[in-house]
Amino acid sequence: ESLARALRGTVAEVEDLHGARVELVIVGDAPLDERAQALLGATREALSNAARHAAGAPISLFAKVTPAAIEVFVHDRGPGFDPGAVAPERRGVRESIIARIERHGGVAAVHSAPGDGCEVTLRLDRR
Repeated sequence: ESLARALRGTVAEVEDLHGARVELVIVGDAPLDERAQALLGATREALSNAARHAAGAPISLFAKVTPAAIEVFVHDRGPGFDPGAVAPERRGVRESIIARIERHGGVAAVHSAPGDGCEVTLRLDRR
């Protein structure tokens, strides 16, 4: 299976489960190896969070695969939040997104502020 196909399936699952609508753009493709599986899992978590916390707001996923890296951007126009104010015992974003990508040598970041939506960026260098 390819990463692009798996991303399309993940978007369809999140849309069905949460009644969300996700605008999807994928440029390029890669094999769905162990590292791409980790990226897929983090992407699923970011999409699910957007669908739950920004219900009804537009959600977009842009994925770009180049010979150098795989990058994914999940953006919503929901209410946003202050990532620094999330209690330490709430580990969803830290473990399911950020740590998952970091364990595979990648970088993940969450950009958000109250009233400003949220963007999750994921990057894995290709080896």
